[in-house]
Amino acid sequence: MNISQAHALLWNLKAQLSEITRTDPEQEVRGIAVPALDAVVVGVRELLKDDVIASRVCDVISTEAFAEGEPIRAIDALLVVTTLLGALPQPRSLLARALSRRGL
Repeated sequence: MNISQAHALLWNLKAQLSEITRTDPEQEVRGIAVPALDAVVVGVRELLKDDVIASRVCDVISTEAFAEGEPIRAIDALLVVTTLLGALPQPRSLLARALSRRGL
């Protein structure tokens, strides 16, 4: 997974989780959503391996947490996804566009 892929996956998750939490913030993440969410979080964690905050946040919605029987609320997953989006560096294409607009 690269930065651009991580951004795309996290933005998609954020949109889906935002919609779910609008109707029911207590909704739990279940079924196929569990390994999908975990795969994204594991991939992003690898990109942010030196970021202590991101690492701790990732622990909230890990496979281990699910295995221990801890239900993960959609609102908690949304908080994690939003935090990870903020921790990721901007993809090069976005950064390049921003710099070119400023004449740099």
